[in-house]
Formats: sequence, C-alpha cells, structure tokens
Amino acid sequence: MKARLFTSLLVLFGVCGPLLAQDGKTYTYHTRGSIAQTSKQSAQEIEDIGEIDERGSSHSTLRDKLRFNVDFRTAYTTNALLQGNHGSGDVLFLPSLDVGFHTPLNQHFNFDLDTKVESVIYSRFQDHGFVGYSAQATLDYHIKAGLPRFYATIEPYRYESFDTGQLQTEAIGFTGGTDWGIAFNGGRTLGFVGYSFSDYLSDPNIDTRLVSRAVAGFAHQIRSNLTAQLYYVYQYSNYTDFDRSDSKHTISGNLIYQFNEHWYGTFSTSFINNGSTQDHASYQSFSSALGLSFHF
Repeated sequence: MKARLFTSLLVLFGVCGPLLAQDGKTYTYHTRGSIAQTSKQSAQEIEDIGEIDERGSSHSTLRDKLRFNVDFRTAYTTNALLQGNHGSGDVLFLPSLDVGFHTPLNQHFNFDLDTKVESVIYSRFQDHGFVGYSAQATLDYHIKAGLPRFYATIEPYRYESFDTGQLQTEAIGFTGGTDWGIAFNGGRTLGFVGYSFSDYLSDPNIDTRLVSRAVAGFAHQIRSNLTAQLYYVYQYSNYTDFDRSDSKHTISGNLIYQFNEHWYGTFSTSFINNGSTQDHASYQSFSSALGLSFHF
C-alpha cells in the first residue's frame, strides 16, 4: 500500500507542474522538475516541491533507469498575461515531452539527468505562444529513510517565440535545497515540506534573480488508483540587475487517476497572488486544467 501511494504521488507531482508553468520563472513559463526525477514521468513539479520517492535498487537495468513521458494538457487561466487581477482569461494548450535518467551512486547518493521540450499555445493571445528547452542535472544525498533529503541542481533553459523563433529568455540556474516527507495513516497519507535557494543567471539580464522557495502540503490516497494533493508555496524573488523583488503565494490542489500502468488523467487547480515592488508585475490568477499523460 505504501509503495503504491508513493508511486501515485510521484506521478501526481510530475503532472501538476505545467498548470503552474505560466508563472514559473517570471514570464518564461518554466517549472522546476525535481519531484518526478526518480519516476518514469515528466519532470515538472511543480517548480516548488522536492523529490519524495522510494529508492530503487542499485542492480536496476538501464531501462529501469530511463523514463519517458508524453503529456497533453488543456488549461483555463483568468490571467494569461500575468498583469493585474484576472483581466486576460484564455485557454492554453500545454504539450510536453520529457526524457530522463536516474541512477543510485551508492547507499546515500543519487544522480538524475532530465531533459524536456515543452510548449504553451494560447487561444486568445496567440502571439504569446512559445516553445522551451530545458535540462536538469541533480545530485542528492539521503542519510537514511525517514530523514530529510539534500540536493544540488544545475539547470539550463531556453525559451523562444513559437511563431518567430525569437529568443524570449535563457538562463542557467544553480539550486540547493532540502525536502522531507513522512507517511502516516497506514501509508495512505503523506505530509511533506521543503526549502530551496536558487541563483538564475539570465539573458537578458533583467531576469537574473535569487529565489527562495518554501513548500508545505500533503497527499492522500483515496483509492488504489486515485490520489489527491493540496499544497502551499511561498516564493521570494530578488532581481539583482534592477530594483525589483516579488513575493508570491500559491495554493494548489490536484487529483490524479491512474487508468493503467502507463496512462494517467489529472485535474488541477491553482490560485496565485504575486506582489511586486514593480506595479506592472503584481497580479492574481486562477487556473484549472485537465491532462492526460503517457508514461513508459
């Protein structure tokens, strides 16, 4: 029962990320993917949450260490332009392809490499569509089961206009963090907390920033193939190239249904309140999404 819950949680975290992607890295619509890095699935998470997983055997085959994920998602957001409060509603289409590799190095250390191609297609604001390319290399240290995990990640990414191919932003991020999850209720419920600090060196420099992020939440296995999740994230971003700092609060809920070994359906909803010292960067948004994912 416990192992099945953890598997469902990993998938859940991986597929809920794109809903929040439009608010991930300022206006780049990117998310951090450390949650799903030990499962055959998409990397995203939610930006915001660290990996919670069952450790695999060091005798796994090469195929066991590889993961592939194709994700199709349709979302509605009240604020596609991330300006003001709920003034630019739009329907978004968010396809993505994720390929990753994970291997234990020894009893305590694990290495993960994740690559992703993703796109956001707007129905109303079509000129805002883009395609993104990203990769993550993560080394984590886990003392033993039941204690927090510590990790370090290097993450380059690049985003281009979907229509013109013009560069929107590119950066390399360096992240250090810790997370901890504890199962209770017979292994059917998981509480988790995490903290990370990131330094993003960006082109253009206006997006260069230092980011502190804290998360707390829980997930519950309603049935063997149905899992619910609720979490809160606080993120503080300090832009080093000019006078701007943002405080962002996110509340998100997710349901994931496992059809079979490879297919998963999801429903996600999220509310974001971003306060900024730059008036044009303060906004609120509410989003909901339906998704279908194929993992192999």
